[in-house]
Amino acid sequence: MSSTVIILIVALVVVIIGFYVFAILMRKKTEDRILELEERKETLFDLPVQEEIDAVKKMHLVGQSQTIFREWNQKWIDLSSNSFADLENHIFEAEQLNDSFHFFRARESVADSEAQIELMEEEVQGIRQGVDQLVEQEKRNSNKIQESLDLYDNLRNDITDNADLYGSVITELEKHLANIETEFSQFVTLNSTGDPIEAAEVLETAEEHTIALRAITEQIPAFISKIDKEIPKQLEELQEACDKFIEDDYVLPESINLDDKMNELHQHLVESNALLEQFELDRVETELALIQEKVEEIYAIFEKEYAARRNVEKRSTVLREYIEHIRVNNKNLLLEIDHVTQAYVLSGNEKGYVRGYQEHLEALESDVDEIMESIEGKKLPYSVLSRRVNSVVSALEEMEKNQIKISNTLTGLKDEERAAQEIADRFDSELRTIKRYVEKRNLPGLPKDYLDLFFTTGDRVQNLFKELGRVRINIDTINHLVDVSTEDMHVLKEATTNMTDHAVLAEQLIQYANRYKASNEQVAQGISRALQLFERDRDYDGSFDEISKTLEIAEPGAASRISGVYFKTKQTPDYL
Repeated sequence: MSSTVIILIVALVVVIIGFYVFAILMRKKTEDRILELEERKETLFDLPVQEEIDAVKKMHLVGQSQTIFREWNQKWIDLSSNSFADLENHIFEAEQLNDSFHFFRARESVADSEAQIELMEEEVQGIRQGVDQLVEQEKRNSNKIQESLDLYDNLRNDITDNADLYGSVITELEKHLANIETEFSQFVTLNSTGDPIEAAEVLETAEEHTIALRAITEQIPAFISKIDKEIPKQLEELQEACDKFIEDDYVLPESINLDDKMNELHQHLVESNALLEQFELDRVETELALIQEKVEEIYAIFEKEYAARRNVEKRSTVLREYIEHIRVNNKNLLLEIDHVTQAYVLSGNEKGYVRGYQEHLEALESDVDEIMESIEGKKLPYSVLSRRVNSVVSALEEMEKNQIKISNTLTGLKDEERAAQEIADRFDSELRTIKRYVEKRNLPGLPKDYLDLFFTTGDRVQNLFKELGRVRINIDTINHLVDVSTEDMHVLKEATTNMTDHAVLAEQLIQYANRYKASNEQVAQGISRALQLFERDRDYDGSFDEISKTLEIAEPGAASRISGVYFKTKQTPDYL
C-alpha cells in the first residue's frame, strides 16, 4: 500500500473522529439546555398559582374586583391548559432532533422553547401579583377602616359637643356628616360582599370628605363669631355714629346716602351667612373683608366732615377781618404809590394791580357772605364749605403776598437810586483816574479805537447822571444804564491795561534790541517797523508784536523774559 493511500486513510479517520467528537459535544450542550428547560418548566408548574386562585375564589368577589379576578383566572386557565402543553411539545421535539443529530434544528427549537418559557414566567408572575393585590387590598381595607372611622367619630363628637359654636351652620354640618356616614356604610357593604377595590375607592372618598369637613369646621367658629357678634356690634356702633352725625347737624354730599350704605352692609352680612352655610369659605372671607372696607369708608367720610368742620370754624371767623386787613393794605399801598410817583416813574403797572385787588376783594367779600349764610343755615357739607373757605384764604394770602412785593419794590426805589448814584460817582472818578494814568505814560498819542471807547464810556456815565438828575426818575432806565456803563467800564479798563502794558514793553524791547541793530540787518529792519508803528501809527499792540518777533530772531526767549520781569514788578493801576 502506497504512502499516499495511508495518509488519506489517516486523514479520513481523523476527520471522522473530529466530527464524532463535535457531534458528541453539540449533543451534550443542547441536552444540558433541554434539561434546564425541564427544570424551569417543573418549577413553574409547581408554583401554587391554582391554590392562590382558589383562595381568592372563596372570597366571593363581586363588582370591579370580580371582573379583575376573572381576567387573571382566565389567563391562568389559558396558560395551564395550552401553554404548558405547547411547551412540552417543543421540548420533546428538541429532544428528538438532538438524539437524531439534527443539531442546528435542535438548537433553534431549544431557543424557541426558552423564549416561550420566559414569556410564561412573566405571565405567571403577573397573575400571582394581580391575585395578591386583591388579597392585599382587602387586608388594607380591613386595617384602614378603623382609622377612618376614628377620624369620622372624632369629628362627629366635636361637632355635637360644640354645636353652639356653629350657629345656623350646624344643620348643614349634620347633613355632611350624614353623607359621610352613608359613604362608610357603602364601603362596608362593598367590602363585605367581596369588592375590595371599589370599596377602597369609596373609603378613600369618605376619608377625604371627613378631612375636608374637619378643615371647614376649624374655620367656621371664627366666621360665626364675626358674622353673629363682631360685625353686628360694629354695625350697631356705626349706626349710632350715623345718628350722632345727623343729630349734630352735619350735611353729607348728595352722592352719599347713609341709609343706603347701611342697608348695603346688612345685605353683605346676610350674604356672608348664606355663603357660610354653603361652605363657600373663600367667598365668606371676601364678603367680610368688603364689609370692613365699607365700614372704614363711612368712618372716613365722618372724619373728613369732622376735620372740615374744625377748619371752617377756625378760619371762617377771621375771613371778614382778613378782608378788611387786605383792604386797609390796599388803601395804604395806593397812597404810597401816589407819593412815590411824584419822584419816580413806575413801569410795573403797580397801581393797576392794586386797583384790581380792590375789585377782587369785593368778589371775595360776596363769597364770604354766602359761606357764612351756608354755615348758619347748615345748607352744605362742611367738606364743601372747607374748600370754599380755603379758596378764599388762599386768594387773600396770595393778594397779601403781592401787596408786600409791591410795597418792597416801592421802598427799594430809593435804595436803587442811591446805589446807582454811588456807581455813577465811582465811574466818573475812575474815568478821571484812567485819563491821568494814560497821560503819565507820555505816549505819542492814543489810538482812535481807544479814544472812541473812552468817550463812549464817558457819555454813558453822563447819561446816567442826567437820568438821576430828572424830577421823576425811571428806575428801570437807570438800572439799564448802570448795567451798560458797568460793562463799558470793564472793557475800557481792560483796553487801557493792555494798551499801556504793550506800549511800555514795546519801548523796553526796542531799547534791548538796539544792541543787535548794527550786527543784524533783519533786526534793524524790525526795529524800524516797530518804531513806525509806535510813533506814527500809535499802534502799541502792533509795535509790541513786531519787536517781540524781531527780538526772537536775535535772542530767542528774550522777549518772554523781559515781559515776565515787567509783569512781576508792575504796580496795580489806581483805576483797578
